[in-house]
Amino acid sequence: MTGTMIVPATQRQIARGMVYCPICTRAVEADVVVGGRRVFVKGGQKCPRCASSLDSASVLEVPEAA
Repeated sequence: MTGTMIVPATQRQIARGMVYCPICTRAVEADVVVGGRRVFVKGGQKCPRCASSLDSASVLEVPEAA
């Protein structure tokens, strides 16, 4: 049986990153949740340009300090 590692909510971090809005086809800034290797857009956000939902947006970049 192969399982997936579930990251507890206490180990998840919220960062500011660039995401791709599928409606206005632009890269916009939004909050992203970083949990281990998985990075996804925090739910309930709106695009600052077109006011569409960013729930299905793709994460492009998360700035990370070395």
